[in-house]
Amino acid sequence: MSHPESPPIQMPVPDDLGIGRVQAENAARFLNKDGSFNSRRMGLDWFSSLSPFYALIVMPWWAFFSILTGSFVLVNLIFAVFYVLCGSDALFMTIPNPIENLFWRGFFFSIETLSTIGYGHIAPNNIAAHIVSSIEAFLGLVGAALITGVVFSRFSKPVSRILWSKNALIAPFQGGQALMFRITNGFRNEIIDIEAQVSLARFEMVNGKRMRRFYGLPLEREKVAFFSLAWTLVHPIDEKSPLWGISEADLDASQAELLIVIHGLDDVLFQRIHARGSYKAEEIVWNAKFANIYVPNAQGGAAIDVRKLNDFEMV
Repeated sequence: MSHPESPPIQMPVPDDLGIGRVQAENAARFLNKDGSFNSRRMGLDWFSSLSPFYALIVMPWWAFFSILTGSFVLVNLIFAVFYVLCGSDALFMTIPNPIENLFWRGFFFSIETLSTIGYGHIAPNNIAAHIVSSIEAFLGLVGAALITGVVFSRFSKPVSRILWSKNALIAPFQGGQALMFRITNGFRNEIIDIEAQVSLARFEMVNGKRMRRFYGLPLEREKVAFFSLAWTLVHPIDEKSPLWGISEADLDASQAELLIVIHGLDDVLFQRIHARGSYKAEEIVWNAKFANIYVPNAQGGAAIDVRKLNDFEMV
């Protein structure tokens, strides 16, 4: 729908949403499809900016267990070397067929000491070996406590898996048009008191200079109490909308991008969760409407088929 006689109304919103002037002038996408920021902070001192605890919390599980396994093997290799340096009689074995190789004898004794297994078949036999095993036992206790804390933090950290429709739509709405996209919860838990904030970023000519401007897009409903199925977020395109009078070609030429932030309350952990998403102009389909996502439920009550979240039909 085009209304050349009605120019877009400038809506008061923050100048750059905290993005900054330089990034605002950059034509690259602000938010990636997974919600991560398309920006980097360079020049930070490696040691002062490093947070081992934070890194262990946010890294993938496969990386976390890889680091634990590698650290476990490395620590035991180091202590095996220490036991070898303590002398050939540092470790005594009580079984009929002892491990003759001093390094491997020290390695397996280190594993038993660090993990507090203590089978009793290998024992320190001089003062140096007793000192090394005492240090290792202390490090084993501290390490077990630290690993327990990190694992608990990883499991207790609230996470969200908001599923977004692949496209946003310009769809018929109450005799006019509206911008729409829909979301659902990708986990089996419940989210309550969920709210959304949607902004539009696009390039415009300001005083002869091409600059990116930001607009808030008011939603028909910006907050819902329950989010048990799906939520179609609707921005009516009326005279007050920044999209009023804008054509599909205008949106493409201005390199428009929708920026969305979702907040909600995890009903299980009772903690706040959030999610981010974005749609570029080429991901907005015009003159289309979402297909029906509701399906019959033999057990009673309403039900949706999440596999239909992206389905739409042209009008």
